[in-house]
Amino acid sequence: MPSVLSSLTGLLRRRATTAVIGQATMALAGLTLQVAAARLLGAGGLAVFSLVYGALVLVTAVCSGMVGDSLTVLDRHDRAVRAGLHVWTVLVSAAAGLAGALAALVTDAVPVWAGLLLAPACAAFVVEDTLRRLLMATGRYSALPVVDATSLVGALAALVLCGLAGGVTLSSFVVALLAGQVSAAVVAWWLLPAAERPAGPWRRPGLRTVADFGVWRAAAQTVRPGSLTLLRLLLVGTVGALAYGPLEAARVYTAPMLTLVAGIASFLLPHFVGLRDRPLPDSLRVADRASLGLVAGIATLGVAALAALPWLGPALTGGGYDVPVAAVAGWTVYAACAALLLPYASLSSVHGEQRRVLALRAVELVSLGGVAALVLVAPHAVAWAPFVLAAGPALTALAVRQSVVVPLVRRGAGRPARRPARDEVPA
Repeated sequence: MPSVLSSLTGLLRRRATTAVIGQATMALAGLTLQVAAARLLGAGGLAVFSLVYGALVLVTAVCSGMVGDSLTVLDRHDRAVRAGLHVWTVLVSAAAGLAGALAALVTDAVPVWAGLLLAPACAAFVVEDTLRRLLMATGRYSALPVVDATSLVGALAALVLCGLAGGVTLSSFVVALLAGQVSAAVVAWWLLPAAERPAGPWRRPGLRTVADFGVWRAAAQTVRPGSLTLLRLLLVGTVGALAYGPLEAARVYTAPMLTLVAGIASFLLPHFVGLRDRPLPDSLRVADRASLGLVAGIATLGVAALAALPWLGPALTGGGYDVPVAAVAGWTVYAACAALLLPYASLSSVHGEQRRVLALRAVELVSLGGVAALVLVAPHAVAWAPFVLAAGPALTALAVRQSVVVPLVRRGAGRPARRPARDEVPA
């Protein structure tokens, strides 16, 4: 275990540190809003807000895979690729805005004015995330906390104004999301190098070039947030929002663990891009150390979270309801299993195996069947759902390593990995 932890420490001495910090500040902004929802909207309100916020994260994952990963791996300075990235960003953000507004209006979760406002809020969410990915691709990780702090301040200011105007409701959080993401997008644009700002070109976009790589990454990126969104829909539909609220509070409580996973994940793809000219067995060893190091780090955070639960749990919920111990332990295990998979998925995608990774990641969705069986047989045991959900990424990690990465290493053993073509070299 000490050697594993030292491997993680060695990884974090490099640019991964700033990647984790940047992911942590983004998660802190989202976590603060979720804590505010937990305290101001109650268990039922938190469950509904988590559905809205989870859907935004899901849509953002689509654009992050389609555009964010593509601008990292492909040559974003090529005119056709650059135009393709611009057009795909507009298409995804517009589709997200339309879908968000329609969903809000159909479900009648918020008033009509708030449902219509959700359209620009969804679009702003996607655009801001794309600009963050562009900051990462240019190596400006230190700018990310500034962007995220702007998002948090803008959202909290909007909530305060809504409270002063007549009380905080779910609609107030829609306004807060819009204010926070628009202000953050403006700051991210300003912090980008002038040559990297997405101002053009737009003509003759290489949509197919971007899609050939990005569509598979986009689909893979949606698996985890998609699973969580389906989990919320399943549990809210079967046991009700009030019963699901404490489980969502436990997920919010363990958010720092998933932040660690997401922070390292944002670093791993460009890191393995940089290792493409080295022998593949070296890359596999890096992936193994990263996976085990992340699991060790999450286990340490999980023990600390369980020890502090009697004090921090009531602070999160305001004392209105308890945070289940079993759910906190379950989300910890889920985060650890998610960490196992990410390095192998990144390594495989860099070497052109993203389609096979996506096919294997479908196993993660199968675990939702186990959750459904659990709540149908024992609806009172909903707090144990994260343990069942964790089986998906655990099995997928094993499958990707053994059936994708190991054969890839065997084919390339003893020689450097394929040198990427000119249009594949990241800037």
